[in-house]
Amino acid sequence: MKLDDVLHGNDAFVFMERYVDEAARTYSPFAGKSEVAPEYQPRSERPSFELVTVCAPGTQVSVFEADPVTRLRQYYVRPESVLFAVHPEIWSSSGIDHLDELHGLPRGNPIRVAPTASTRTVFVAGGEQEVPAHFLKLHYPRRISRFNRRLRRKNIHNSVEGSRDLEQVRRDRFAYLPDSLGFTYGGGDNPWGFLVREAVPRPYQGERFLIPYFALYAGDLKHAGHPPLLVQLIERLGVEPMSFVVDEIMVPVLDCWAAVVRERGILLECHAQNVLLEIDRDFRPRRVVHRDFDVWVDAEARRRAGLDVPFIGTCIEIDTPYPKEQHYSLTYDRFMGRELFDYLLEVLKRFYTADADRVRHQVVEAFHRRFPDSDCCFPAQTTFYFSNELLPGNDFRLIDTKEAPEWR
Repeated sequence: MKLDDVLHGNDAFVFMERYVDEAARTYSPFAGKSEVAPEYQPRSERPSFELVTVCAPGTQVSVFEADPVTRLRQYYVRPESVLFAVHPEIWSSSGIDHLDELHGLPRGNPIRVAPTASTRTVFVAGGEQEVPAHFLKLHYPRRISRFNRRLRRKNIHNSVEGSRDLEQVRRDRFAYLPDSLGFTYGGGDNPWGFLVREAVPRPYQGERFLIPYFALYAGDLKHAGHPPLLVQLIERLGVEPMSFVVDEIMVPVLDCWAAVVRERGILLECHAQNVLLEIDRDFRPRRVVHRDFDVWVDAEARRRAGLDVPFIGTCIEIDTPYPKEQHYSLTYDRFMGRELFDYLLEVLKRFYTADADRVRHQVVEAFHRRFPDSDCCFPAQTTFYFSNELLPGNDFRLIDTKEAPEWR
């Protein structure tokens, strides 16, 4: 992909999500695994497909909101019903709770979508004129990577509450894509549904463009000869590679993560799929845009900050058997360090023979400036990650990797 193509907006963004990810999924033995039918996977040649919708009675649907755009809300929340979206593979599956009831409801107009890197999150564009482009994160009880991607009431509640909470973050380099609407159908213990994620980052800034962080360093499936977008960015701006990547690409992610966890107790999962680089028309990095907020929460940190804890089943040291040090290590050492910074560093080494130790040292110094009391939250000499086993449901086990924390 050529850097100039990024300015094509949504079309370019969907292309990056789907095809600019060569050699970007080597961080885990499960990273490239998927039980999803091939035609619905991101790398499919199929440009789009249609979601099934039904008009569900408002009495049967729970609605979750975090200040959604009015036109989006009006599209999904009708006077007498909710337009309820279901992935076509799930619509035709067996053993899905409440699906028989949904089959009996009046059908709505289908929604044409394209998959994104996460597979179960799809991009909606080119639909009804009055509806802005947006994403839908869908209930998809299939194993993608390590976990079964069902979307229950708890997940939807937490994502919307996380979006509401992040509205309070004030950092020049911080932005987010809000999960501003969520819906679940049915009663009992297993209601499920979908999330509406807005495509325009908040706080709003005009004429900006987004690059998924993995697309900065990954190869292009369709254009194997193109250099990584990060290299093209460096050459276009005429900057010194190492200082640019450290100061403009790496440290802003660290800064946002540290600010949010220290001020609000939310452990954002800043791996390469969940963070986007926002650039202006002159290709200068402006902000780090975050997405996906069904994450772990440090309830004690929130209480110390005088904040409430409106989250369900996601508080470390309450809803998990693992101490907070292991969760902090998972989200920073592994998700950000191994699954993002390591890949960016490889580009610097490959194209610019950068001094890896010097790069790490500069990031470590930035980490301690932004998290001076990190000793109380992290394991001292090691890091933690998921074990290499698939457990029933979405259970997981954290293990000591015996690896030094190279990025802190």
